[in-house]
Amino acid sequence: MTTPNENQSTFSAGRRWVIGINSFLAIIAFLAIVIMANYLASGHFKRAQLGASSAFKLTPQTAGLLRSLTNDIEVTLFFAPHGDEEDLYSLCSGLLSEYHNANPKHIHVKTLDYSRFDADAKAFLNAHKLSGMKERDFVHFESNGHTKIDYAKSLAEYDFSAVLAGRSKTVRRSAFRGEIYFTSAILSVSFPRPLKTYFLYGHGEHSPGSEDNADANSSSTYSKFVGILKDEADSDWQPLALGGTNAIPSDCQLLVVAGPRRARFLPEEVGKIDEYLKQGGRMFALLNKECGIDEVLQTWGVKLGDAPLIERDPRFRIGLSDKDFLTARLGTHQMMKPLLTEQLPIRIASPRAVYPPQKAAKAPGAPEINVLAETSDLATDGKTIGKFPLMLAVEQGVIKGVNTTRGGGTRIIVVGDADFLDDSMIDSVANHYFASLALDWLLERPEVLLNGVTARPIREYKLILSGSQMMAMQWVFLAGLPGGILVLGSLVWLRRRR
Repeated sequence: MTTPNENQSTFSAGRRWVIGINSFLAIIAFLAIVIMANYLASGHFKRAQLGASSAFKLTPQTAGLLRSLTNDIEVTLFFAPHGDEEDLYSLCSGLLSEYHNANPKHIHVKTLDYSRFDADAKAFLNAHKLSGMKERDFVHFESNGHTKIDYAKSLAEYDFSAVLAGRSKTVRRSAFRGEIYFTSAILSVSFPRPLKTYFLYGHGEHSPGSEDNADANSSSTYSKFVGILKDEADSDWQPLALGGTNAIPSDCQLLVVAGPRRARFLPEEVGKIDEYLKQGGRMFALLNKECGIDEVLQTWGVKLGDAPLIERDPRFRIGLSDKDFLTARLGTHQMMKPLLTEQLPIRIASPRAVYPPQKAAKAPGAPEINVLAETSDLATDGKTIGKFPLMLAVEQGVIKGVNTTRGGGTRIIVVGDADFLDDSMIDSVANHYFASLALDWLLERPEVLLNGVTARPIREYKLILSGSQMMAMQWVFLAGLPGGILVLGSLVWLRRRR
């Protein structure tokens, strides 16, 4: 019997080459199939949301809007991802990833970490004329030259009950409003409706910065406020005089009364403003003294104080002045919650009080009036000492007998000071932030509030363990799991040895 030579090859050299080439071609074919499958899947994929209560699940309204986009939306998360707003950043980033996945062709999302890339952050702020803004955590939307900013503090609802009851010193986030704001922002920059703001002049008002029609007796300008109006609220502006036959134009979405000082409004001017508000108009009234407009405001339940206020509590003064001071309290109106959460005060100068109606049973159809900011309990108007309201928000929806031809209801913000938003003070403390929030609230468009897009509850779970239970968990993780893996590995090794 012939024993084959152990060194003799089973296959010839030629056959080995054929097998090698065949294996190589099979690998190449497999990789080509994988690449083609991935290429096809990138444009024809189906995503499914498994968690029914996920904070990142998009509503049909948002999904429909995203599918309809034909223009590019550049979204920038201007955040420090590991900073004070780390939790909000995670929520915003996760939700915006869903926006991108819903329309990757037109929704482009990036994060700009200002804590690490200082030069890039300054360049971004300068490019968008935001360098004077104090707030640093926000989401910026841009499309075809239209921009919208959503501040981090506005994106959550907060539960103050535990703090007010003394059970905790920490304000808890109760809901995330990201989809409401992000969908509204995309709608705003993608399908912009021309917004127009008019500044009244002719009575010594602060000038909005235009050389034409600027009031010669105006002591300061509102050019930085106008910058906020154009760059953050995306609204054009124009000066307006109501003398003679001039009426408030039909395209007026906001009327700004910037501190009349020289002359009172004539009765016919007051009548035009009153009619504008009854039609569902919006007004930002900044009043240093009685000027005739206060007569209109009284019909809406607001009364202007007789004398400037003095703040006697040294904790809220600016320097040694008792006339230039910080707000001591902020209201709980939705517009003020971002400031209230961080207790960011507003700097104000020689303001008058603006009084809401006396507390009583609210008449049907009466406007909703909220105090936005107050003094301390030690302020005085020269006659009495106590707490005085400084700012009010007035809102009235569509009601019977009121022809709201201009939109979704009347909104008015009344402040007993006009100097706090001029160029010399608007960058102080939270003044810029307040101006932006106020304009957002006043210029809110009806279509922004999409039906079905609501705040998502933020659920928190607490695991309470005793000391012995905590020790047991530590042993399980530190010794039990590694030990179990070691024992399993040893058993496998012994089996193979046998």
